[in-house]
Amino acid sequence: MIKRAGIIPIIIALASAGGLAAQTGPGARDAAPTRTIFQGATVIDGTGSGARTGMAIVVEGETITAVVPVADLTEEVREGAAVVDASEWFAIPGLVESHTHVATMASRARAEFILNRQLYAGITTARDMAGDVRSLMDLQRASLVKEIDAPDLYFSALMAGPEFFTDPRTVSSAAGETPGQVSWMQAVTEDTDLAQAVALARGTWATGIKTYAAIDGELLAAITAEAGSQGIPVWSHTHVGPARALEVAGTGVRSMSHVCSVGSAAIPDDVFREGQEGRRTGFVDVDLNHPAVDSVFALMRRNGTVLDATIRVVVQVGLRRMAAIDTVNAPRPVEAADSARAGPPQPPIDRRRRGVRAQCETADAIALTRRAWEAGVMVATGTDGMTPPASDFPALFDEIRHLHDDVGMPMADVLRAASHHGAVALGLEDSIGTIEPGKHANIVFLREDPLAGPESLRSVELTVKRGTLYPRRNFVLGAPPGPAGR
Repeated sequence: MIKRAGIIPIIIALASAGGLAAQTGPGARDAAPTRTIFQGATVIDGTGSGARTGMAIVVEGETITAVVPVADLTEEVREGAAVVDASEWFAIPGLVESHTHVATMASRARAEFILNRQLYAGITTARDMAGDVRSLMDLQRASLVKEIDAPDLYFSALMAGPEFFTDPRTVSSAAGETPGQVSWMQAVTEDTDLAQAVALARGTWATGIKTYAAIDGELLAAITAEAGSQGIPVWSHTHVGPARALEVAGTGVRSMSHVCSVGSAAIPDDVFREGQEGRRTGFVDVDLNHPAVDSVFALMRRNGTVLDATIRVVVQVGLRRMAAIDTVNAPRPVEAADSARAGPPQPPIDRRRRGVRAQCETADAIALTRRAWEAGVMVATGTDGMTPPASDFPALFDEIRHLHDDVGMPMADVLRAASHHGAVALGLEDSIGTIEPGKHANIVFLREDPLAGPESLRSVELTVKRGTLYPRRNFVLGAPPGPAGR
């Protein structure tokens, strides 16, 4: 590992360029220099190559145009550029939060609070895994045009079986409408016109389709095939019962969320059948060392499917507490909304939340993630949880720590998980995820060596997103919005 003294670099202004100060603050960004050179950094580019010292990263507008030794910079490239002395910094690709929820209940103030904290901690891209798309589209636009300080935001449109839409979260995310009957939250069955359903999902400006629950393997495969033909990836829960992990992996979805649910592959068929018939519910003990679990990982590796492990949510929530919840005959809170939108007569839907899941504790989640990584599965960093309001750093740093300290991944692999693998999950590996010419200028500069351990990532000095500079010193956490988002 490379060690350097941590001092604050100076900014060198060349020609008429204004340096770092000229590229910060909402009123100044439009006047920023066209070309910026980050000079002398130690670059860990996310491609799997080792650290390179004394490098120059040349950025034109929003794009990286060169990553070369400082000695190779020509006068032509230097002319008119703003030069940032990064000789005491380490450069890594912008981090990707692969599983967040900023608009389950739409609140612009709350979302901005969350996203602002993410950006100034080095997260340049966030994948929202189902929420109110009306809010998410607005946030996506505001981030893209740099109206707000936030990562680039990508989001999903959700598809699930009709019975899933008893979930109160879906009511919040479709406020004013009927969940399951809107383009960003569609109830699907074997009779659904999937070409139309996928087109409707794409029309929300979603980057991917999330499949959540109450979908069988045949239907999931059909959704994935249709989405592929229309150029949009499918992001699935690892278990969408009745489709279990092995069936999900076999469909070739782009990513699978929640490592604990891989254990569904090991549930005995008779036990699983009892769950599907509504005669049993909750969590069941299974052998997580069952060969079927390894078969899931083998399929994921073969298909290039990314594992969005979300270890942190297992640690924070604790599945043991959830195991006692009996979801059979759960009440349905949207009857009034349905009656107000009476359409063609439909057959009655069995509202029972059917099924069983594999019991999985924190140690199990860690062990499963280790097996996936050792099997060659791409592991991404998603959290699926909230950060305490008073924390200066987002939850992603906890997930990174779990991958390194508990799973045992070297920091080089953890950094790749937190950047390139998130880009692959999004289908954006050609534009983000590594520090290479032609990609977006999404870069994090650190005072400390990121290969030394996860705590070094808290030494953020500067985040660059699409060529715009966001110095950590400008970060103000502020007071979190109240319950109503005020």
